[in-house]
Amino acid sequence: MTRPPSSFSKPSERRFSGAGGFSMTELVIVISILGVLATISITSFNHLLSGSKDAVAAERLEMMNRGLHTFAQQNYEMIFNRMDTSGADEMVILRTLQYRNPDVDRAKIGSPYLDPRYNPVVSSNTQDHRIRWTGRCYELLKPGTTGSGIKMNFDGSDFTTAFVFPPNFQMAGR
Repeated sequence: MTRPPSSFSKPSERRFSGAGGFSMTELVIVISILGVLATISITSFNHLLSGSKDAVAAERLEMMNRGLHTFAQQNYEMIFNRMDTSGADEMVILRTLQYRNPDVDRAKIGSPYLDPRYNPVVSSNTQDHRIRWTGRCYELLKPGTTGSGIKMNFDGSDFTTAFVFPPNFQMAGR
């Protein structure tokens, strides 16, 4: 029995009419499309990054106000006048919330109300996220807003070793 002729040829009989690969035009078009896609994605990621910074700053603000509320339930309501020219009042309140009396008999229940390893710095730079004391609670200052407050670091560098309180430390408020 003979086999009918086939349109397929043996691998040894195949012939290529041109060189393999991409032409220069195809390469330029692909690189252009990738450049446009990268531009679109980078601008959308920048928007996501600024939104995530706002979310982290809001969470830190919530953490500090939660500690303040717990402090008020256990001790007294924190009323401390705000000084707009410096961030000293923010730090005094923060250190009060971080303090635990070393004398076990005099230590307040639930203290410290904030992590003593939180050691931020004060900033009045309008490009920073800052947390400012209002007189009764903390508020968030977003970039572009004037005023001084506790600077938000988004790299975790403001959590270091625990703050060492002097022996004569006096808590803020009443």
